[in-house]
Amino acid sequence: MADNAGKTEKPTPKRLREAREKGQIAKSPDLGTWAGMLAATVLVQMTLSRGARAFSEVLHDMGPAISEPDERGASQFAIDAFWKGAGVAAPLLLGMMLIGVVVSLAQVGLAPNMKRLKPDFSRLNPFKGFKRILNASSWWELGKALVKTAILVVLTWPAMAQMLDVFTTEAGDSLDELATSTAQTAIVILRNVAVAGLAIAVIDYIWQRRRLMKQLSMSRQEVQEEFRQHEGNPEMRRAIRSRQAAMSRNRMIGMVSRSDVVVVNPTHYAVALKYESEKGAPQVVAKGAGHLAARIRDEATKHGVPIVHEPALTRTLFRACEVGDLIPTALYEAVAHLLAFVFGLRSKGRAQGTHTLPRGVAVPQ
Repeated sequence: MADNAGKTEKPTPKRLREAREKGQIAKSPDLGTWAGMLAATVLVQMTLSRGARAFSEVLHDMGPAISEPDERGASQFAIDAFWKGAGVAAPLLLGMMLIGVVVSLAQVGLAPNMKRLKPDFSRLNPFKGFKRILNASSWWELGKALVKTAILVVLTWPAMAQMLDVFTTEAGDSLDELATSTAQTAIVILRNVAVAGLAIAVIDYIWQRRRLMKQLSMSRQEVQEEFRQHEGNPEMRRAIRSRQAAMSRNRMIGMVSRSDVVVVNPTHYAVALKYESEKGAPQVVAKGAGHLAARIRDEATKHGVPIVHEPALTRTLFRACEVGDLIPTALYEAVAHLLAFVFGLRSKGRAQGTHTLPRGVAVPQ
């Protein structure tokens, strides 16, 4: 109990997954056993009923096979008898297998774990073994065994006493009647015992699960620490995002030196454009506002990229395009007028510096 002091939080999915990998799973071995026995009480009756009919058919087919013996007829009779026997036994066998698989999957799931099969020499320690004998789990198992034994006695004794009375008295019952009565009584006993055992197994499973959840419970500090390990420290995440943004801005600023023109408004916004004929339209390679716009202008001046004052076009490009976008069709004419002006200055050797675009083309707002 002292180990769980302060552990008020439910185990996280990560904690449950790690426990599962270690083989710590809530499971009641008796659940599958008693569920299978309960199913058997129904399946055995069905099997006996179908088996009686199949046996009758086999005896009926045996007559012609004996009266006219030949190799082909005997082979066909053997094959038919085999398939009839298999058809009788199949529902019982498959039903029991299905019950076992379903119950096991319901408790353990689809993820098998082999760690429990690895040798653990610490289990050979007599002191730890003695400690396990005295823990709460061992007392629970002992109590469960005693309860199961008591229930078995209570449920089976009346029926067994009645059967003993039948066999020890001279009731004059025939052997067939005694066999039928014995079979019916055995089925009733098995069904009652299976129902009681299944109820105990369900309670056992609930107890095992509650005990496991209590063992895996976490303190609030452990939950927070796991969250930090999984998600990362918030300050570290902010630092990483800040550094990534700075690297992205630096890459963008580096593209300014390869642009054809930087259009500005005149100090608040700046947009750098580059035209490559294979792309079909000019591309925005950098844009910024405020301090970032100033950096773009400084970079353009440093590398001799022409700067053009065109407030309306700058604002429209800034709103309509992201870095890497080709300009929209509606701005083709205005940007074409801008590039023609810049290329004209370049041909005259006057492209460097700051310029004002001549009027003549309206910019869509």
